[in-house]
Amino acid sequence: MENYTPREPRDNNAPPARRKQKKQSGCAGALLYLIVIFGIAAILSMVLLFSANDVFAFVKDNRSVTLTVPEDTTVKALSKELDQEGVIHYGSLFKLFVTVTGKDTTVLAGDYTLNPSMDYGAIIRSLRNSTGENTVTITIPEGYTIDQIREALLKHHVCSEESLDEALNSYPFKWDFLKGKTPGKNWLEGYLFPDTYEFYQKNDSAVQVINKMLNNFADKYDQPIADGAAGLGRSMHDIVTIASLVEREAQKEDEFAEIAGVIYNRLNNSQQFPYLQIDATVQYAVGHKDQLTEADLKVDSPYNTYTNKGLPPGPIASPGYTALYAASHPEDNGYYYYVAMPDGSHLFAKTNAEHEANKRKAAEAFEKASTQ
Repeated sequence: MENYTPREPRDNNAPPARRKQKKQSGCAGALLYLIVIFGIAAILSMVLLFSANDVFAFVKDNRSVTLTVPEDTTVKALSKELDQEGVIHYGSLFKLFVTVTGKDTTVLAGDYTLNPSMDYGAIIRSLRNSTGENTVTITIPEGYTIDQIREALLKHHVCSEESLDEALNSYPFKWDFLKGKTPGKNWLEGYLFPDTYEFYQKNDSAVQVINKMLNNFADKYDQPIADGAAGLGRSMHDIVTIASLVEREAQKEDEFAEIAGVIYNRLNNSQQFPYLQIDATVQYAVGHKDQLTEADLKVDSPYNTYTNKGLPPGPIASPGYTALYAASHPEDNGYYYYVAMPDGSHLFAKTNAEHEANKRKAAEAFEKASTQ
């Protein structure tokens, strides 16, 4: 009894220490649970975002990838190859897309030019529409318009008229040089590079055909042309437009840069020469004719460079490399006029008086040529 030490009275209003620890532990657990839930949601959102980007190609690389598909290739095997080549990022998702959309489980053999900027639908259309058989070689000459290119493709039965018109006028090709342009009638004018192509007759998709030409343009518009454009302070659109004028006006390659020089001389002296007065632009507006009339020269069209100042709104044809190079490297001359001769060459002049004299010479030459 002598060693007994009385305990202090207990405060009944104070919560037990153990219960307080349990409450803190419960709050921490709830917070951790919320963090996990939000983390999972964020991860799922990112997965959905990246998956949607891969399926619909909202923001993806713009480059061409050439694949050779052997006979009896399955979508499973091809999905893996497309993933490895960087055309898509999720091979399993592509395979699932094909299954869900009910497409074929085998891919037709052949050579394909694809682009990561193509959505899954465009890739599938390309892969289902080539057989490696019945190929046709088509030459698109320099200076062809969209309408002429369209006719050439339809003549050789490369693809259906409906699919071709949709590809030309509606398909949102994602090349950098088309940024800011809205799909519509003739929006690709000037950018379908003239060249000799091999297509799979009746089996190539229209998107694949047009994309092949656009890819060729991207390759041909090289660094020397880009550097020349930068030195002139001109955009790619300006260069392609000027090149199309040169392509349609010049017939002899040694005059390409000379005619480009005339165009720039007028553009750079717009107060004295506000109008380019190029017949080829009027022909584009009224339909290509051998001889323009006075009424044609007054036609109400933004492409009429007799009535509208400066450059037309866009290209009037597909220029080749020589024309593109001339447009970016014009000859430094003092000419403001030129007139065509019967052999396709031109007479150039610095003054209107010289030009009038050249016009008389040209008229005499044409009259003489008509009697021979």
